[in-house]
Amino acid sequence: MRLLLYAWNANNEQVLADNLIKMGFEVVWFRRKCKHYTRDMELSMEMITFIHKHDMDAVISFNYFPIVSMICNTCAIPYYAWVYDCPHFTLYAKQINMPCNYIGIFDREMVRRLAEYGVESAFHAPLPVDTEYFGRVIDGASQKERERYRCDVSFVGSLYTGEHNYYDLLFSEGGAGDFDTLVERQCFSYDRDFLREAVDSGEIDVSPLKAAMEKEGLMLGEDYFAKPEDILLAAVLEKKVTVEERRRLLTCMAKDADGQYDFRLYTGSSTLKLPKLNDCNCGVVDYKTQMPLVFSGSRINLNISLRSIHSGIPLRVLDIMACGGFVLTNRQAELEEYFEADVDLAVFDSVEECMDKVHYYLSHEKERRKIAQVGQWKVREQFSYQQRLAALFGV
Repeated sequence: MRLLLYAWNANNEQVLADNLIKMGFEVVWFRRKCKHYTRDMELSMEMITFIHKHDMDAVISFNYFPIVSMICNTCAIPYYAWVYDCPHFTLYAKQINMPCNYIGIFDREMVRRLAEYGVESAFHAPLPVDTEYFGRVIDGASQKERERYRCDVSFVGSLYTGEHNYYDLLFSEGGAGDFDTLVERQCFSYDRDFLREAVDSGEIDVSPLKAAMEKEGLMLGEDYFAKPEDILLAAVLEKKVTVEERRRLLTCMAKDADGQYDFRLYTGSSTLKLPKLNDCNCGVVDYKTQMPLVFSGSRINLNISLRSIHSGIPLRVLDIMACGGFVLTNRQAELEEYFEADVDLAVFDSVEECMDKVHYYLSHEKERRKIAQVGQWKVREQFSYQQRLAALFGV
């Protein structure tokens, strides 16, 4: 099969191509920025011409592009989209059910929610990881480079302190009281989705917020079928819960670490208003060259999942394990299906439990190393690109 890989500078595109080639696919790259998800006619004409000229059998991309659906539908070839972002609002585009689509989504709950809208083209497809790729990066680094990233505990990720802070924008003139209570109820609670329940029960009334949401560019427009409630949940409320959980847990971690162990935060988010975290902020690390050294060099790697990921295994967890790193993560439904707590990784349900497990595993080195080794072996055996690609293509 001749596959056109639509490349938009997503992480791991080269890794995806390399593994497709290993499986016997012929991969042809198509690099062009998408200027509009549903109406980029320049991209459409260019790709259609390219597909016919090179006699392509199918198109594949990370994440889902509705315009590519229309292109593939016109050319009567399949479109395989592998979604690793959540939320990913293009999944609500009206082109989602075009017959050419095969859309793998790593979050099973998101697949279920789309099914409520009658979407049949989406299916559950856990994400892959390439342990060999990360191994080459780590082995190729100098001793000095490796030492630079050695620490006791680290967290890599955004704090969302300034990036599209829609919650504060929507409630800049007050009226957040009930929503504050709801966010507080959801923080560090993993057994129930209080936010979704509030929407479904009518406890949340979106109508007074529609004008403000429109002003902030949150309404998707006529090309999409998402309800305002869907956008409010994913872009505003779930994001606010993520902000609060990361800020609280990491601030506690920084205070707890003070003088006891080396805690490092790798983020591009501003921490100027969070003095404790600002002292630990080491800035952004490059995904391809530096992040693997952080994961392999940290005795404990924290994962605090985005709350818009409802059940799926975050790529961050798989990346850490693939690097031979020890993972301490919040509970996530699908994690429990594939991994065993305190055997493959460690799991927490609260700030207090997270702190307790940090102290425990820092003082139990042999046990911690064993868990990291078992975790690395498991992702190598069960989450390889070739295994997951076979499932994506249904072979």
